[in-house]
Amino acid sequence: MKQSNIIFFEQAFPSANMVLIKDQLPILIDTGFGSDVKRTERLIQEAGVSPTELQLIVNTHYHSDHVGGNFHFQNNYDVKVAAHKWEAGLINAGDFEACCAEWLDQPVEPYRVDRMLSDNDKIDTGNRVLEVFHTPGHTLGHI
Repeated sequence: MKQSNIIFFEQAFPSANMVLIKDQLPILIDTGFGSDVKRTERLIQEAGVSPTELQLIVNTHYHSDHVGGNFHFQNNYDVKVAAHKWEAGLINAGDFEACCAEWLDQPVEPYRVDRMLSDNDKIDTGNRVLEVFHTPGHTLGHI
């Protein structure tokens, strides 16, 4: 039986779930809390992907349970980060609410968004093309 290249990392509350797409150009959707980053890194490695191979982190929105590990992967492995343009602008401008918000008592180390996403944008993983759907509600830039 063929194994899926889409790996779901289910996390216990209050941390967020993550998805690793283990294609030719591996991407990670969300990074969890910063305090869980070593566990996140271990999960990725156990799935057969080195953090140095990650091509992109895609954030669904900017709450700390989804972006807390961004700084670690960006700073240590030069992984690019993508987020919706509305949140990316706030994060890159250093907006305190967006960059350092302590959702669920978890601070976020400052990071930068390298790729600003909009509705219907495409993300190529080498084996498939993902389409971005802007779904505001939980946050204005939720995708």
